[in-house]
Amino acid sequence: MSETSETGPETPDEAQEADAAEQRAALVDGEDRDEWPEQVPDDVDEADAAEQKRVVEIDEEDYR
Repeated sequence: MSETSETGPETPDEAQEADAAEQRAALVDGEDRDEWPEQVPDDVDEADAAEQKRVVEIDEEDYR
C-alpha cells in the first residue's frame, strides 16, 4: 500500500508554484467532496455515478 501526503498528489519539480496551487484548489468556492450515494446498482460504473451527481454552474459571461 502506498502512502499519501496531506497536501495531495505530488507535482513535478518543474511545475511553477502558482500552477501547482491552482491545480490543488477547489474549482468553485465551497466545493466539497460529495458523499457516495447510498445505493448504486451493480451494473453502474462508479465514475459515471459520481459524475452524474456533480452540479455544473452556468457562467453567463462565458463566450459561446
